[in-house]
Amino acid sequence: MIGFLARVLGRFMFAGIFLAAAASHFQDIKGTGQKIHKSFPSELVGGLDNAVLIAVGLMGGGGFLVATGLLPRLGSLCLIAFLAPATYFVHFLAFKEATSDSQKKEEMIMCMKNAALLGGAFMLFGYECALAAVQLAAPASGKKSKNKSQ
Repeated sequence: MIGFLARVLGRFMFAGIFLAAAASHFQDIKGTGQKIHKSFPSELVGGLDNAVLIAVGLMGGGGFLVATGLLPRLGSLCLIAFLAPATYFVHFLAFKEATSDSQKKEEMIMCMKNAALLGGAFMLFGYECALAAVQLAAPASGKKSKNKSQ
């Protein structure tokens, strides 16, 4: 029982970060786009606004799937697909170009936060894969089948 409660609470707390961020970024598409480094290949997705909308979709969709437990492996992959490029193009490159110590410190903290979230998403994905494998290997019912050849 306590394990179930911990998993549910953990899912909500982890996913809540992405759900809140998706809602915030959706309200300011242009402002969010300005934070993305100029080297980001936005032309591959039809422009910076589309890139932000894709990021919001990955955050919001992934957060929803993780929070509800509907498709947590897919949700984890959505979050990983968002976090990897966002960490690099929004925070790491900004860290490299920062001129003041306070800017460098802030971007380094954001990089480390995203790295921790990436680790959590990978861990959740691995946990859910292992759980699915155990469920597939378990018999359908708790009863042992009788061997009729004896």
